[in-house]
Amino acid sequence: MGGSGEFDDGTKRASYYKKGKTDREDGDFFEVEDEKGEKFLSVRPWLGAISEPTNHNSANPGKPDCSYELEYVYGYRSQDSRQNVYFNQAGEAVYMTACLGVILDPATNTQKFFGGGEVNDERRGEQNDQDMHNDDILGLEISPDRSFALTCQRGPKPTCFTWDAATGEKKMRFTLPKGSRGINCCSISGCGKFMACVD
Repeated sequence: MGGSGEFDDGTKRASYYKKGKTDREDGDFFEVEDEKGEKFLSVRPWLGAISEPTNHNSANPGKPDCSYELEYVYGYRSQDSRQNVYFNQAGEAVYMTACLGVILDPATNTQKFFGGGEVNDERRGEQNDQDMHNDDILGLEISPDRSFALTCQRGPKPTCFTWDAATGEKKMRFTLPKGSRGINCCSISGCGKFMACVD
């Protein structure tokens, strides 16, 4: 859609009208307020092609009636973390990607997860982290008896969880003190009673 435009410094309004039109008639141009001034026409020329439908459904701010459930996750985090794939007592692979702990059964190619459920997000950036990670996991370790896993996340409020390496069920949660940053690596002692992490 070709055209030209002009910007009025006094009113801070931009006008865009169709190519070849010398007389601007109703429907041939639009005006929009913009704080960026003259950059408007070069940055957002697509606004001239957008118009609101006349017969659309009214907005519904309510929560959907259905919820989602994880079925299968593709991917594995390896670009900035190491030693983070283990096998549990049943020979299933235990690893992480994004903010999920994943348990993969290679015989059936099915997965179980730690995390991935719905969280209360009352304020933007303040997601609940009581039951699962709310930021990317950077460290994973499995206990010496391969019964539980320890995962730790990045971010300004690093949270750690231990969870069952066979079912993904949460066992314990702990956080680092205020002022700590994202956790890069973690480990479990040989006796399985102590955990260490480095932020």
